[in-house]
Amino acid sequence: MGSGVLIIASSNAMQYSAMAYPQQQQKGYSNHGMMMKPPGVYAAGTVASLQNDENGNPTWIVSGVWKGSLTMDNKTKGGGGGSGIDNQTITTTNTTTSTTTAGNLTTARFNAMFNMVMTNGSAMHDHQIYNFKLMNMSNPTNTTSVFNGTATITMKDGPVDNIPVSIKRIDDNVISIWADPTKINNHFGNTPIYGTIMKSVIVKK
Repeated sequence: MGSGVLIIASSNAMQYSAMAYPQQQQKGYSNHGMMMKPPGVYAAGTVASLQNDENGNPTWIVSGVWKGSLTMDNKTKGGGGGSGIDNQTITTTNTTTSTTTAGNLTTARFNAMFNMVMTNGSAMHDHQIYNFKLMNMSNPTNTTSVFNGTATITMKDGPVDNIPVSIKRIDDNVISIWADPTKINNHFGNTPIYGTIMKSVIVKK
């Protein structure tokens, strides 16, 4: 497919000295905004990632699913672009490097649900990312698209709103999800959460 999948990752995403802390297990997921709404570009896939502890050692296994979508208005369609991630993903055409503000887009959605457990099998718990609000998107290379915005993430003490989130698509095969560690007590460590892009679908009227 000629369009890329939504992945958001800011240029400084790798520069945080963060660590993943254990938290109490949560009782299951709630389903937030998982419905795809045509027309638009939609994508989905799996989460499969290792997160580090305070010493930089891989300590947490993250596993789950994500989906995303970017419904397109006439301007977006005319430009040939769109992005899809439902749990939510966004794809964009692989053209020249550019940045688009959210004012030129319609509805962008991104949701993810995943388990987090230590590599020794302890401290299993759940997280969900939802209520994604796109602020800007760009194509730094022909194979990479970046989507920046804010989202809600469920934590031990309840959902935390308005967390800066950056999602990046890499070569239509990999997705990286970065959440500002200062807003969530460095819970996911010092690297983005990685996953795979299983499919991308364009829905037209």
